[in-house]
Amino acid sequence: MRNVVSVLLSLKPMIETVSQLLNKFKEISLEEIDENDSDITHRPTIGNIFEGLTSEILEKSVFKGLNLRVVRQSFIYNDENKLSDEIDCMLVVGEGEKINFTDQYKYHIDQVIAVIQVKKKLYANDIIDAHENLHSVFKINQPDNLEDGEISLFYDAYRLLNSKPPPKYCELPNYTSREQLSYQTLLSEAKLPVRIVFGYYGYKNEFELRKGFVNKIEKLLEEGPLKNFSPATFPNLLICNDISVIKNNGMPFGIPFKYVPFYWHILTTSTGNPIKDLLELIWTKLSYKYELGAQIFGDDFNTEQAHPFIACRDERIDEESSGWQLYFHELSKEELKLELKSERWKPVEIDVNQQIILTMLGRNEEIDLENDSDFNDFLEDNNINKKEIIGELIDSRLVYVENGSMKLLTDELEILNSPDGRIFAGDNKNGQMVKFLLKQLGKI
Repeated sequence: MRNVVSVLLSLKPMIETVSQLLNKFKEISLEEIDENDSDITHRPTIGNIFEGLTSEILEKSVFKGLNLRVVRQSFIYNDENKLSDEIDCMLVVGEGEKINFTDQYKYHIDQVIAVIQVKKKLYANDIIDAHENLHSVFKINQPDNLEDGEISLFYDAYRLLNSKPPPKYCELPNYTSREQLSYQTLLSEAKLPVRIVFGYYGYKNEFELRKGFVNKIEKLLEEGPLKNFSPATFPNLLICNDISVIKNNGMPFGIPFKYVPFYWHILTTSTGNPIKDLLELIWTKLSYKYELGAQIFGDDFNTEQAHPFIACRDERIDEESSGWQLYFHELSKEELKLELKSERWKPVEIDVNQQIILTMLGRNEEIDLENDSDFNDFLEDNNINKKEIIGELIDSRLVYVENGSMKLLTDELEILNSPDGRIFAGDNKNGQMVKFLLKQLGKI
């Protein structure tokens, strides 16, 4: 597969200020390590140095007053008292349980916000090693009994990727196997801690990282079907120098599914500011858990671009089993060097006819596309092609159609008229439509 088109991810750039401070702290700290500790060759001590630096960065990344703490070299357990592998660095809520005759602690998985595996140098073998370590967290996950914030996180992620809300669990068997698959995967993801691989040195550029990762995967595939690699098990973020490998599970980064044919664009890469990606992931988890609101990210809304890297789709292996087929987006060094620009978010521009239909939806909550007389009379009276206008509204991601009815995909639909006569529509859940209008009016 080859695709040179960059994909858009919803990000909130006001965390840029905090990420700049953390990047400066990281830079100064690495200089101090090089100056004062370069003579240390004892590998466990070297590991402790970089785990300590990562802990310091993480401690400076989170909010005070939430009973959060950063712990090192700890374990995670579940209700069945199954343990994860030792985790280098974790962000947890509350106190842990001391492990007898050791100085180490274990924390229930419900206490864990994020886990980080730390590598001084990150190459292909280190990526696989970190992946296996973080997979031990995945294996003890308990995706039942989600908290309210986790339910909301799941709901928003499913809606982002599938372009429609999730069904009720009892209705899930009536949906396609791929919708069921994404439902179960995202349900598990909403409960899991954020999983991060943090490498300080290693691959020098995006091209070499992508090449090294894919070559390693191909070698593993030569030994047989690849286990433990799927949309659910990939880490949420992999950092190497200033390179990010980002997981698109809608929490918060996400690219809507392509269904014809079906692909889950599961990993993208970018170069620039991985600390900002780390903040975005952890703050998103905290914002849903503690209902902090979007104001923690600031009041600007931008879209950031990233390079497509790995896509996957479910494939039937035999009559009794299926697995994931991975596809690599091959990009040249020159293509990867092209600047990725962020763009200021703006709502969808619509016409008068679309405005009237959206207003109908806002009033009635749904439109029966075959039997709603007001809707069909409006189309006929104005000589509007029914299939075309429904397709345009679906493409806008303002609505979705299911079981013959059109419904709103937004939480708080707002329609506004700009000073130049254009009409815009969008979700004002986080105040972005109000912000856009004020800018249009020159108030800010």
